[in-house]
Amino acid sequence: MSKVASNRNITKKKLGFTLVELMVVVTIIGVIAAIGVPRLFAYIRTSETAEVSQTLGRIMGAVTGYAETQRKTPATLQAELDGTTLTPDGSGANELSDIIPQAQLAIDGNFDYTIDAIVATAGPLNGEVVYCVQANGRATASVQNGKLMYTNVFTTSAGWDGRVNRLPYVKGETDFSSAAAGGYCAATGLAQATCTNC
Repeated sequence: MSKVASNRNITKKKLGFTLVELMVVVTIIGVIAAIGVPRLFAYIRTSETAEVSQTLGRIMGAVTGYAETQRKTPATLQAELDGTTLTPDGSGANELSDIIPQAQLAIDGNFDYTIDAIVATAGPLNGEVVYCVQANGRATASVQNGKLMYTNVFTTSAGWDGRVNRLPYVKGETDFSSAAAGGYCAATGLAQATCTNC
């Protein structure tokens, strides 16, 4: 009987955790959270930018179709489209959809768009209207007022993924301080007449 009682006491002693073991586990969880949580948010922001790439591809298709059917001079087209906005709820001051009805956004979109247009003086689209479109995160976006840039030519500039510079948005920035010029976009997010790394 005493042997059974001593086995129970040994079993009871082995059921708990020591303070050192608990501290080690909490430290490991803290390190994993410190590394994993920022990466998780960066992944969410990166996946959210896919909306911008798809939407701007459709917008630029509508703009190109409009330019071809209207047969306006580049200077006239530039004056007409420069400074236009496109918002999911149509609340922009100078909506592109008023000029091009096909340029519509989904009502649940996370971004507002501002088009900056200029006539190119160099590069692959010399003499044509080129665009730098800014996408600004709405209240529903992961980064409210977060910034992305889109140019209508492929560029190999640092931070650019073809036609889109999502780097400031993925970093959670609300300005273009970490952006580089690419295509017909200057580092400020405005259109430029010459092409960078096209």
